[in-house]
Amino acid sequence: MATRGRSAKAKGTRFERELALELGGKRTPLSGASGGGDITLATDSVWRAFSWEAKRRAALPVFLTKPLEQAASDIAIGDPRKPAVAFRADHSRTIVAFYLDDLRPLVEALTEVGGGARIRVVARDLERLAEELRKAVR
Repeated sequence: MATRGRSAKAKGTRFERELALELGGKRTPLSGASGGGDITLATDSVWRAFSWEAKRRAALPVFLTKPLEQAASDIAIGDPRKPAVAFRADHSRTIVAFYLDDLRPLVEALTEVGGGARIRVVARDLERLAEELRKAVR
């Protein structure tokens, strides 16, 4: 029995490392005892908008996997959309499930858009500074 428990713990730890690598972060040691999520991310990481818990199972519940398979089969060949499923229990918040590798391009695109906005702000600040310098030199 003890070996089985260690094996499950090792499997969970491996998945935490795998997820951390996928998200560009690090596994948080002793996250269960310390709180704060299983993955530590850089302060500028877009993935830091979430507190990540990694749960690995031999099999996922059918109520989760079947709707994702159905959503995927509903997409026509050549259609760029990706499957996603929304779940909600009565009087609760909505939970959305999707494949992480399907989400990555969208998150990267949003990061680039955000980066572009930051560049425009810096460019405007530099233009103002240049104008102030021109006035000071005159």
